Amino acid sequence: MEQTNQEKKTAKRSFTVWHAAGLLLILCTALAIWFGIHPRYRFLSVGILLFGVLAAWKRNWMLWIVIAAELIFVVFLWLFPQAGYKIASLVPLAIIGMLLVFRFCKKPVKIIASALLGTALCVLLIVEIPILKAASEQPEPDADYIVVLGAAVYGETPSITLEHRLEGAARYLTANPRTKAVVSGGQGAGEDISEAECMHRYLVEHGIAPERILVEDRSTSTKENLAFSKAVIRTDGGRTDRVVLVSSGYHLYRAKKMASMLGMHATGVAGSDGYPIYMFGMYLREAAAVLKLWIFGI
Repeated sequence: MEQTNQEKKTAKRSFTVWHAAGLLLILCTALAIWFGIHPRYRFLSVGILLFGVLAAWKRNWMLWIVIAAELIFVVFLWLFPQAGYKIASLVPLAIIGMLLVFRFCKKPVKIIASALLGTALCVLLIVEIPILKAASEQPEPDADYIVVLGAAVYGETPSITLEHRLEGAARYLTANPRTKAVVSGGQGAGEDISEAECMHRYLVEHGIAPERILVEDRSTSTKENLAFSKAVIRTDGGRTDRVVLVSSGYHLYRAKKMASMLGMHATGVAGSDGYPIYMFGMYLREAAAVLKLWIFGI
């Protein structure tokens, strides 16, 4: 009888911990939506909180209520066309997977799943440290040239990512009137003009003199952005030992590494940040790209 009572107490404590963790997870999801996405979508965070109220009321259904809330979050993120939101959905998917493992699987499976997750998190931390460091560095002032790395153009309109990079470029060029800009990017599928032409138009519209802007409109990748921009600078009679790269914060570490491989000495300027959940997803994606660069050199 004593053993039975002890088992009941242990089960009750375990249930209480699971219940508290489930409610905390729902609260964190609601806060992530409230502060991480455009305010027009805050209604979803209120809906997620209602799942928390339901979980507090129907404790025996807690696991399925939490999973339902996280699945709604995943579907919501997939409705956005931007890759950052889709990649961010990996987190709630991983949470759902771990909840199911710890609820229904035996101890060896739980140990393996925990070890794999722990290893992945450690690798992610190691890779993200230099990415975050590069994103927060201060650029060298009064550089001879900045190279603005391209991103998608929709028709003739810059994507959010490209616009954020251009905002950073415009700020730097305004603060350093001697600096010239190389806008780099070719024309891809769905683009009516080259990325370089789109960037040229934006900078001119924001007060940058056209004679300060050099156009490189053939590149299709970051490596080509840098190699072709280096050639443009040389043709202009400039040197590549005082170059500032302008890109998204998450992209600067990899861009600087590639520039170094091409013999360019570069510091970085981070463009404006997007909404936190989008940026979180892009930092996750960039970690995979940096890991590939470390392993394969590409």
